[in-house]
This record gives sequence, structure tokens and C-alpha cells, in this order.
Amino acid sequence: MGLGALGLRPLLRAVPLLATAGATAWMLSTNPLAAPLVERSVDDLRLTLEARVARTATEAWLQAALDEAVAEPDADRTEMLLALAAELGRTVDPAAAEALLAETRAPLAQAAACGACMADIATCESLRLVAACALPFELSPLGDVNALRRAGVDWSAGRQVDTVDASLALVGLGATAAVLASGGSSASIKAGTGLLRMARRMGSVSPALARQLDLPIRWGAVPAYLRGTARLEDVTDTARLARVGAIAREMDAVRRATSSAEALRLLRLVDGPEDAARLARLSEAAGPRTPRTLDVLGKSRAFRATLRLSRTAAATLLLLWLSATQIAVLIATRIGTALWRHAIR
Repeated sequence: MGLGALGLRPLLRAVPLLATAGATAWMLSTNPLAAPLVERSVDDLRLTLEARVARTATEAWLQAALDEAVAEPDADRTEMLLALAAELGRTVDPAAAEALLAETRAPLAQAAACGACMADIATCESLRLVAACALPFELSPLGDVNALRRAGVDWSAGRQVDTVDASLALVGLGATAAVLASGGSSASIKAGTGLLRMARRMGSVSPALARQLDLPIRWGAVPAYLRGTARLEDVTDTARLARVGAIAREMDAVRRATSSAEALRLLRLVDGPEDAARLARLSEAAGPRTPRTLDVLGKSRAFRATLRLSRTAAATLLLLWLSATQIAVLIATRIGTALWRHAIR
């Protein structure tokens, strides 16, 4: 007696579909699509970023970007693009770029610009000047005290106070005190708030981030806080203070992976704690190449590269595709059989 007589042939045809459907149902029961994306490992992210930069930075792209940097003029970006072209073996016309660098790197020009940069960080023409002339003072507790002094003078005179600058100075001083008390565990917050405050004065902080950095300050309690007779909780909202501290901690991680000057430039891409955390993650993998990676890929593409589809989510999607394909084949077979029978009658 054959399988057809026993009625098993249709059942056997359905076995692949039933097996796939069963596996799909089991996979879906684990809810793998609730969080389909997972973070890449550091090594995987590094290789992914390097491959995408090499694919994007063609000779045409580099020449256009270099012309744009020279036209701005942006000596830091110009220098970075020339180095990238040399590393990737791309041929570009360097004449205008080299002329710009020769002009801005001249000793007399550097000395004059450094004096202006020390007096007002907003006038710093390049990251080199920021690192050499402004960072040592601004990242110290003296920079925080000076920021509060400016705010106090403005408040006493009835002028508008830069509350973001003052808020970050308060966080920095609070972190300095915590460093002394804890033996250094708050040092990253101190360095991070210094970067945030400097970036704010340079105009490198986005409006969205500036709103989150603007803490309410009880100005009457500031003198007592500076004398050490009042707590930080008496001066500002500690819940919002913790959020600023989290951003500062992530930006210090970026600073350690790149440099203080580069971290200042990268801050313009940060709109909140999530961006700061993603940037810290990216800089952990890319290291000193973080600025060029973001310049070539842009913020969205670079941040998306930190995530990949999880294996379980990929397997589930494959099973769903197989199930749909098998159902389509089964339906097409039945329709074809029916049409064939109708045609031969």
C-alpha cells in the first residue's frame, strides 16, 4: 500500500512547513525582536568604522571636503583631511591646504593668537591654540572660580548671568571637593565639566545640550558654598546635577580616548546623555581617529555603526522569511495543480 493510499503524501509535503513554523513560533516566544539591536564589540566596531571610512572617503570626496575646509578656513580639519588622504593613498591637490597651514602655523601668528585665546577662549582659532593656551587654566579649579566670579559680578550689577557657565563651574568645584574626599573617583566629572564649560564659551554646545546644562542656582548661597560653609545641595538641584555629571563623565572618556582639544570639537555633536554615551562608546573603539571618523561618516551613520542585528533576531527574521516562502510555494503548487486538472478535463 503506497503513501498516497494512506493519505500520508500531503502530510509529508507539509512537514518542512510545519517544522519551520514550529521553529519560528518557538523563536518568537522568546521575544527576540523586542531588542533586535545589540552593541558591537570594540574590535568589531573598530573594523566596521575603518571599512566604512575607507569606502566613503574617495578621492572626489576628500578633494571636495578639503576645498571646503580651506574656504572656511578651518586649519584643524584641513590638517586632518590631508593626513587621511595620505593614509588611504588618495591623490588630492594639497597646494591651497598647505598654504593655509603655513600661514596659520607661523610662529608670530601663533604667539599673537595665543594671547587672544588666553584672554577669551571664544577667539581661539584652532585646537592647537586651545590645547596650548587655554586648557591648562580653564580645566583647573581656578577656571571654575573665575567663571563663578564673572557670574557673581554680573548678578550683583543686575546684568544677565550666563547660568550654563556658572552651573558647570559649580559642578566642577563640587567634583574637585569630591576628588579630595574620595581620593580621585570624581576626577572624570571635574575634567568633563571643564570641557563642557569651555565648549559652551566657544559656541560648540548645541541648544538642546545647553538647556540640560542650565541648572537653577540660588545665588545667595554661592558665597557660603565657596567658603565651604554651604553644601552643593543648598545651591542647586542635585537631581539635575547628577544628569550633568553623567554627561561630564562620558565626555571625559571621549577626552581620554582622543584629546582635550578634540573632545571640545566633538561636543557639538552631543544633544544629551544618550549622545554622550554613544560618542564615548565610539571613541573607545576609534581612539584618536574618532574626529575623522565622524567627519567622514557623519553623526548618524557613525552612531548607527555601534549597533548590529543580534543573532537571535537575525535567525528569527530568516525563519519568518522561510515560512512565508514555503507558504507561498505551497499555495502556488495547489493553484497550479488545480489549473492543470481543469485544463486537462
